[in-house]
Amino acid sequence: MKTNESRTRGRLHRHRRPARLVALALGVVAFGLARPPAVAGQDAGSDYRSVTVAVGKAALVSNGTTLRRVSVADADVAEAVVVSPTEVMIHGKQTGTTTLVLWDQVGARRLHEVEVTVDAEALERHFLALFPDERIDVTASGDTYILSGTLKEASVARRALEIAAATGATVIDNLQVPAPDQILLQVRFAEVNRTAIKEYGINILRFDPLNPRGDDEGALSTGQHTPPAGNFANDPVGPEQTFSDVVNLYLFHEGESVGAFIRALSAKGMFRSLAEPNLLAMDGQEASFLAGGEFPYPVPQATAGGTNITILFKEFGVRLNFTPHITNAGNIRLTVAPEVSSLDFANGLQLSGFQIPTLLSRRASTEVELRDGQTFAIGGLLDNSITENVDKFPILGDIPILGRLFSSKGIRENRTELLVLVTPRIVQPSEAPPPVPTGEPETWDWDDALKEPIAPAPVGPTGDE
Repeated sequence: MKTNESRTRGRLHRHRRPARLVALALGVVAFGLARPPAVAGQDAGSDYRSVTVAVGKAALVSNGTTLRRVSVADADVAEAVVVSPTEVMIHGKQTGTTTLVLWDQVGARRLHEVEVTVDAEALERHFLALFPDERIDVTASGDTYILSGTLKEASVARRALEIAAATGATVIDNLQVPAPDQILLQVRFAEVNRTAIKEYGINILRFDPLNPRGDDEGALSTGQHTPPAGNFANDPVGPEQTFSDVVNLYLFHEGESVGAFIRALSAKGMFRSLAEPNLLAMDGQEASFLAGGEFPYPVPQATAGGTNITILFKEFGVRLNFTPHITNAGNIRLTVAPEVSSLDFANGLQLSGFQIPTLLSRRASTEVELRDGQTFAIGGLLDNSITENVDKFPILGDIPILGRLFSSKGIRENRTELLVLVTPRIVQPSEAPPPVPTGEPETWDWDDALKEPIAPAPVGPTGDE
C-alpha cells in the first residue's frame, strides 16, 4: 500500500510541474502587459524634445504617429490644441516653462519641454526699423531680453535699452559701444545782494563790461507767470525785468562775457560765490554735489518701556543734482535741481532738552536744452531778512518811558537772491595723455643720455668751481 501511494504522489508532482511553469510564464507576460508605460528616458519607445514659443505666438509639434492623449503640466504657461491626428499646436500664454506629454495609440509617451519667452523677433524687427544702420541681435530667455552687437554710437545703445525696458521685461546689456561722451557741468552758486543791485541800477541780463548794450540770448520762465514783452531773444530787457518774485531761467549767449559780469559784481560787493563745483557725468547718468554738512536731530519713538530718542542726521548746504542727455542733434538736455539750505536756530524748537534748528531752503528744478558751451542761469530764489539794532545811552536808556529819549532803533532789511549759473560742455576721453606742464619729456632714453659728454662745471672768477 505504501509503495502504491508513493508512486501515485510522484506522478501527481510530475503532472503539476508543467502547469506551474505555464502559470509562471503567464504571470510574467501579464506583469509586462499590466506595467504602465515608462516615462521619457526609461524605455526605448520614449522620446524627449524641447519647444520654444513666444508669448502670444504658436508652435506646431508633430508626433509622427496617431495621438491618443495630450496633457500640459501648467495650463497657465501654455495651451495645447490638437489640430490633426498627429499634430498639436502650442500657444504661449505667459513666460515660463512647462511639460507637454503626448501618448500614441500603443501607449508610448513623448515628453516635450515647452519654454515660453518674450518675443525677441518682434523686438529685433523694431530695432531694425528704428536703426537701419545698426545691427542689434536680440535673444530671449524666459522674461529676459539679451541685447548684443557692436554699435557705432552710444546714444543708439541707450535708446535700445530704454525701448527694451519699456516692455516690462528684464534686459541684459551685451552691446559693444565706443567710448561714450561725457558732460562736464561747470556750476556756480552765488548769492546776489538784491538791495545793492537796485541801488546801482544794474540789469543782470544786459550787464557786460565789454558790451554794456549787449542783449541776452533769451529768457524763459518756469511758468508761474506770463513773461512780459521784450523777454525773448534779440529783444532788450528793461531794468524792471532784472529780477522777479518767481523762479526765472535765463539763457546767455555763448559769446557773452559771463565771467567778466561776475567779476564786476564781486568787485562791487554785490556778488558772493557760495560754491563752484565742476561735475563730470556720463551721458544719461545722474551726478550730485553737496557742499555743506549734516546736523543731528532727535526722533522720539514710543516703545513698551517708554519713549526712546533716536538721533538722525539731515544734510544741509549747497546741493546740486543733474542728469544730462546728448540729443541726436548734438545738443545737451539737462535736468537740473539746485538747492541751498541753511540752519535757522531762531525758529527752532525744543524737544527733550534739544535745541533743534529748522532749515531755510531755496530750491528749484527745471529741464533745459542748449548747445555745447552755452550758459543758463536760474534766479528768483529770494531770501528776506530784517535786522533790528537798538542803540541806547547806558543807564538812561533803560528808564521806562523816558528811556526812549536816550535810545535809537534802526531796522535794516536785506534781500538776497540765489543765482545759479550752469555751463555744460561735451568732453571726450583723450587717447594720448596731455603734455607735462613743465615741458619735460614723459620718457627718457638713458642710453643716448649716457653717451653724451658731460659738460664741466663753470669756473668762477677765483678758479673755484
